Amino acid sequence: MEELVLKAQHGDEQAFTDLILMLKHDLYKIAKMRIVSNDDIDDAIQETMIEAFKNIKKLKKIESFKPWIIKILINKCNKIYQKKKMNEITFEEDIDNYLVHESEHLSENDMDFYLLIKCLNYEERIIVTLYYLECYTTKEISQILGINENTIKTKLARAKMKIKNNYKEESI
Repeated sequence: MEELVLKAQHGDEQAFTDLILMLKHDLYKIAKMRIVSNDDIDDAIQETMIEAFKNIKKLKKIESFKPWIIKILINKCNKIYQKKKMNEITFEEDIDNYLVHESEHLSENDMDFYLLIKCLNYEERIIVTLYYLECYTTKEISQILGINENTIKTKLARAKMKIKNNYKEESI
């Protein structure tokens, strides 16, 4: 990936396209934690690609490309969410509709994951996603989200407890 980042920084559009294609699924999963509408997710990813392409030459550490682009994506998703917040239904209602209509396209693991995190707030969902699906450390998540690492650890522990308690309640 680092070789592609270097090429992209030197203006190689195909290298940048290859980078985006490598990360497309990860970007989608992360965007899904904030916004559920596929059109809005596509918009967020497209805006992320445009901003990343314009600013890739400013990236100082090539090994930080993925966290850098995820941070851009999260900011784009937050902007879209804020614009739509007043008119949109809740994540819980929207994810239920999404799972019903998209169930044939999702893997069983994806459906299980979305159902498990349904009880979490946005910040907890994004932390859990970055930690468990994207395998980032708490330190890396701290840098991506701009939150103290100890706060990330606390929120991760609370999120796991919420999931555990919610699972127990549903099992009864």
